[in-house]
Amino acid sequence: MYAPHRPPYLRYTALLAFLVLATVGGALLHPVVALAPVLGLGVVWVILKVPVKYPVVVVTWLVLAVDYVPERPQAGLWPSPLYPLGELMFAQLSYITKIGALRFPLVDVLILGLMGLAMYRRVKGSSIDPEPLPMPRPLLFAVALSLIAILWMEVRGIARGGDIKNSLWQWHQAAMMPFIVAMYHYAMRGPEDWPLFAKTIILAGLTKSAVSTYFAMVVVHELGVEVEYTTSHSDSMTFVFALLVAVLRFVEKPKSAHVLRGLSIIALIGIGMIFNDRRLAYVSFAGCLLAAFLINPWTPLKKFLVRLTPFFVPFIVVYIAAGWNSGSSVFAPVQTIRSLIDGQGGEGNLDYRDIENLDMIATWAQFPILGTGYGHEFLEPIPLPDIAFVFPQYRFHPHNSLLGLFAFGGMLGYTGVWLYLAVTVYLVVRAYHRSNVSEHRAAALIIVGLVATYINQVFGDMGIISYICTFQISLAVAMTGKLAVHTGAWPMPRSRLLGAAPTAPVPPPGAITYPNEEAPEPTAARKG
Repeated sequence: MYAPHRPPYLRYTALLAFLVLATVGGALLHPVVALAPVLGLGVVWVILKVPVKYPVVVVTWLVLAVDYVPERPQAGLWPSPLYPLGELMFAQLSYITKIGALRFPLVDVLILGLMGLAMYRRVKGSSIDPEPLPMPRPLLFAVALSLIAILWMEVRGIARGGDIKNSLWQWHQAAMMPFIVAMYHYAMRGPEDWPLFAKTIILAGLTKSAVSTYFAMVVVHELGVEVEYTTSHSDSMTFVFALLVAVLRFVEKPKSAHVLRGLSIIALIGIGMIFNDRRLAYVSFAGCLLAAFLINPWTPLKKFLVRLTPFFVPFIVVYIAAGWNSGSSVFAPVQTIRSLIDGQGGEGNLDYRDIENLDMIATWAQFPILGTGYGHEFLEPIPLPDIAFVFPQYRFHPHNSLLGLFAFGGMLGYTGVWLYLAVTVYLVVRAYHRSNVSEHRAAALIIVGLVATYINQVFGDMGIISYICTFQISLAVAMTGKLAVHTGAWPMPRSRLLGAAPTAPVPPPGAITYPNEEAPEPTAARKG
């Protein structure tokens, strides 16, 4: 006996009614939750049809572009139109859904969900996603070691009586790094996907720059207040990334198109970075350019700059000397340099960061090899101003997360957590000198800059507990693996830990050809 046939419009009407009711119900919880039913249908479509690369691109933009609520964006004075999305992405789901068990943010669900989807497709032999280049085994080991070291520091800290509730948020973002690396690994076929992700980060930077500019020029002006920053501390890393793309693409392949695009990016991103007023952004950008200069071969441009530099040194010295005690805006760069040397406390005085650093070193001195473990506050042999009324957990989260790693993990923990950064720089510099493709060489230099910028953010602005910083360093690690294998900087591994090797071997660098790219440069020319 056959069931009666139901007209298709009845099914669509029922589905529409369900979506309307679910949207109204979701709106009672949170404005963004109202979108959940439609987003749910979108998720089903992604699972069944869409290559994982595209949702990963969307998640990357969301993480970097929406208001990063953990850092009180816009100094807590003004929520941008992207604030509801930022709250949905980064606030604990228990706060949004009122379900106490969901004590984690949506971004974690997206990371693990996309990684799991990609792994499931690989196991099932799905053809939706192309086969990615594998990762070098030493890089895999270093990334896995970071997670193992973090978990060991957690176990040691709790065994010593640490506070498990606070310990989980000391390492949460850093522990997600290996999973984000895996997500990017599966999302990218190889270096050919780098431009897509680079453009995504630039678009996020432009978004944050627009928010920064509007807030500084309109909102702050109307409120009549002074603010320390206009978006968030971690946005410095996004701004620096965009500036590096603008500069280094031209360095590796000088042409008019790169000049025009580069100047546009510098102008639009630069104004937002200036309003955000983070000294680390300028220090990081200068350090990135210096690193690129040292890594770059002896091209005619490099030789010209080296020969020209001695003539400018006397003028630079005079400019710094004249502006050291001046308050004129003409000498603003000099004042930034002086503030980095003297600190905010002024010459001869200790500011908050100086005292905190000394306290972290004293904490590390207790257990120099193993550290205190997570879940413990750092010591205060030199008392700090009490900021518990703003940040009750401030002694669990030092501004200088680098010294925090030494204090909580000792030499062993610090080495285990950060070994992957050394391996990343080693492999990507090898890849740089073995590539004849300007886009790939520029990517390698940008990755070195990202590592330097990440270290600066960890050193000065709690970068280790920032998703913005963690996503970008994870992308750098994943792309390093692709570049290293693609260029022959590291042999094609046999490991299937994060992906099988391609069916055909990668040809030697001299034999690689790329559509719409320049012909490989002669080896002698690359050596200068």
